[in-house]
Amino acid sequence: MTGRAAPAAPSQPRHAFRLAAAALAALPVGFAVGALVGARLLAPAEAAPGAQGAAALAIAGCGAFGAAALALFAGGTAMALRPRAARVLTFVLGGASFAVMVYATRHFVVDRMAQSRAFDAAYAQVPPFAFSLETGHAGRRPFSALAYEGHAYRAVRPGGWHCEGDGRRRDHLALFEALRQLDPAESEACPRVAWRVGNAPETSACVAVDAPLLAAADAMIEATARRAVCRRSLADVPGS
Repeated sequence: MTGRAAPAAPSQPRHAFRLAAAALAALPVGFAVGALVGARLLAPAEAAPGAQGAAALAIAGCGAFGAAALALFAGGTAMALRPRAARVLTFVLGGASFAVMVYATRHFVVDRMAQSRAFDAAYAQVPPFAFSLETGHAGRRPFSALAYEGHAYRAVRPGGWHCEGDGRRRDHLALFEALRQLDPAESEACPRVAWRVGNAPETSACVAVDAPLLAAADAMIEATARRAVCRRSLADVPGS
């Protein structure tokens, strides 16, 4: 006696593949849409660096939420559609995601090239300069005294360490810009700086402890500390 075979049950691997393919195809589009909405709503026109960093994190969070939401929606829709329609949906989302990634990559590369050209142009305009900086506090971190000329520096660091190193091109430009913005200020215990730009005579002044020059010098010392050559002077060590 022969009987008619029962219809085969839907294959679970095929359903899982359909769900995963649609969800993955939707991720870049969802992230782009979420980040765009977040940028419209959250990014301030002008803000302090800290606020800009917080806004960037919030925008990235919106992008992640958009990616997850669209992936869930696309996966659920693909499961509800017939296989042929689900494949069409996945191809459409995949094409859109590819276009988004191409645009984002091209925009990133163009933006980085423009930044590099702008930096090179600004760096080429920097004249020779040198300065020395005395903070007046032996235990100040990352340095208490600094002499800088032609990318090379000598710094006195806490614990009696005398270090010699080289700043990066970005440090060189940042230090020069900070010198241009130098705002002399007088107080009982203020850092003193003496500087020379080009062939101009040396100038000295007292500056505020939160002056941009100190911030730029701190950033240079911290970024290049591992490459610096240091020796310890026992005469500068407390209790020696």
